[in-house]
Amino acid sequence: MQTPNQYLWGKHEMQNLGYVSKELMGEQGSLISINSTCTEMGNFDKANVTGEIEFAIRYCFKTHSLEICIKACKNLAYGEEKKKKCNPYVKTYLLPDRSSQGKRKTGVQRNTVDPTFQETVKYQVESAQLVTRRLQVSVWHLGMLARRVFLGEVIIPLATWDFEDSATQSFRWYQLRAKTEKYEDVVPPNNGELAVRAKLVLPAGPTQLQRPHEGTGDHPSPNGQLCLVVLGAKNLPVRSDGTLNSFVKGCLTLPEQQKLTLKSPVLKKQACPQWKHSFVFKDVSPSQLRQASLELTVWDQAIFGVNDRLLGGARLGAKEDPAGGADACSQSKLQWQKVLSSPNLWTDMTLILH
Repeated sequence: MQTPNQYLWGKHEMQNLGYVSKELMGEQGSLISINSTCTEMGNFDKANVTGEIEFAIRYCFKTHSLEICIKACKNLAYGEEKKKKCNPYVKTYLLPDRSSQGKRKTGVQRNTVDPTFQETVKYQVESAQLVTRRLQVSVWHLGMLARRVFLGEVIIPLATWDFEDSATQSFRWYQLRAKTEKYEDVVPPNNGELAVRAKLVLPAGPTQLQRPHEGTGDHPSPNGQLCLVVLGAKNLPVRSDGTLNSFVKGCLTLPEQQKLTLKSPVLKKQACPQWKHSFVFKDVSPSQLRQASLELTVWDQAIFGVNDRLLGGARLGAKEDPAGGADACSQSKLQWQKVLSSPNLWTDMTLILH
């Protein structure tokens, strides 16, 4: 016999929810889609946040599935205060992934500030990736013409969550909070890690790269080349099925904005891809590389001709990486200098993707 704190997995369970109520489909379908995209960009109304939400979290190690059972809310604010109207639904993300593939939604409950959902949403994610994720559970009001009003949210870091303790699988009430300063504005999001090896290949000369003396006329050497081996990546923001069709782009920007671009093969249906693919940027000189930057970006190949999804990127070199913050910029320059100061030797690096 189930107790009130046990999961209601069963007939109410729904997987990969991403729908709204049937009444709003049809002619308004495209408008709903546009409005949903706008809410991710901060284009929505806000109510004075009140109330709580009850849900439970568990992780199934056998199926590599994170399950959030959304039970109910109480004492919500009205989405339309003047009309005393509230049509609430719940939306979840596994941050930092805010893509459409990472969104889950419950059904809409009509005309209530104390809705009962009894629905389960699931994410296919490796247990090792949970330490880099935060669960965002937000409550919204759906009004006329797909107008959305934010009613509050809860954000739970999963790094310290004990998924093996049965006590953490019980239902709990969480106080809804207003949106604060965006976490991404304070700390750049970590979208995974990329392991690479780099080497500056010079045909002959000293073991240490020397800076040119004034008046010596350091001319580009046609024989120098930058070799890079893209080993693999982990903790990437995967799709809802837990996989990716991923590839890496490398762009070396030289002085005068000359760009050399290379691309790896696509590895399909892998959450932690291991490309072990070599990029070779030929005919580059040490003097060029001292003023150059190398940008590495990881992508998820699109299906049916839709634009490829950027998973994250990192930059090495003289130019600052605005996405990584001051610490990342400093680390980027140090790693780049190490490669240039150790010609013909491999340098191993793990780059944080932002």
